[in-house]
Amino acid sequence: MPALNSGYIYRHRAGHDAAGVDIVAYHALQFRQRTAPEWRDVIAGGLVHVNGRVADVDQRLRDGDEIEFHRPPWIEPDAPAHFGVVYEDDHVLVVEKPSGLQVLPAGPFNDRTLLWLVRASAPHRAESSPVHRLGRGTSGLVLFGLTSFARSELSMQFEARTPTKTYLALVEGTSLPDSCLARQPIGKVPHGPMSLYVAKEGGKPSLTRLRVLARDPARARSLVAAQPVTGRPDQIRIHVAACGAPLVGDPLFGPGGVAKSDVPPGTGGYFLHAAALRVAHPATGRPIKFRSRPAWLER
Repeated sequence: MPALNSGYIYRHRAGHDAAGVDIVAYHALQFRQRTAPEWRDVIAGGLVHVNGRVADVDQRLRDGDEIEFHRPPWIEPDAPAHFGVVYEDDHVLVVEKPSGLQVLPAGPFNDRTLLWLVRASAPHRAESSPVHRLGRGTSGLVLFGLTSFARSELSMQFEARTPTKTYLALVEGTSLPDSCLARQPIGKVPHGPMSLYVAKEGGKPSLTRLRVLARDPARARSLVAAQPVTGRPDQIRIHVAACGAPLVGDPLFGPGGVAKSDVPPGTGGYFLHAAALRVAHPATGRPIKFRSRPAWLER
C-alpha cells in the first residue's frame, strides 16, 4: 500500500486587502481549490494558524497576518522518484529531470518532487534549491544553487535574462519557417476551478526564438530548437501552438496557443526537453555550459 508523505505547511502573508475580512471568506477567495464550507471545516479542525496560533472560524484578519495551513500527510499520485546528476561542485548542481516529476511542492505533490528528492539525496544538498523551473511534463536540465550565495547570484542572472536556455521540441506539422520569433503575449484565464496561462491579447509581452532542426513529412512532425527570452509559464508550449505547431502529444494547448479543454494544467504526454543551459558560474563569473539529450529523440 502506498505510504503517506510527510505533510506540508503552506505559509502566506495577508495583504492590506485582507484587513477585516472573515478568515473563511478570505481562504475561499484566495485558495479556490476548496469551497467556503470546506475551508470552514478545515479551519474548525485546527489546521489553519494565524500568527502562530490556531485560528477560529469567526476570526477576522489584519494586514500582515502570518497564515499557515498545516496540511496533514496524504498519499501522492505516482511520479518518477529519480533524477540524474550532470554536474556538481561546491556551488552549483545541475540535474536531469525526468518527465512527470514536478520541480516544487504544489497541489498533490510534496515528497515526490525534484526539490525533495535532491535534498534527500545527500546531506550537503539538504538546503539546495532550484533557481528556475520546468513544467512537470518537461524533461531536462535544472540548475540548483547549493549555497545561499550561489542561489542569490544565479537568481539575479535569471532575473536579468542573461542565461541561455535551449529546448528541443517535437511539434506537429512541417509548416513552421526555418526560423521565427514567437511574440504572442501571454496572460491568465480561468480554467475549471483554477487558472491557466494562454496566448492572450493584452497579456504580458513574451518572446521565444524558434528554429527548425529537422522535418519529417512522413510523420507530419518537426524537431524544433526553442530559446525562451522571457520566462512566462508554459511559454514554449503556448508559443509553438500559437504558431500553428503544437507539441506532439500535448493534451492542453492547441492551435492558437489556447487551452483545448478542462485538462489539468500539469498533464504531460508531450515532447519537450531542456537540452542546453549556459550561465555564468556564481563564484568565478566564467561561463559554464551543459547539454542533455532526450531519450525520445531516438524514437
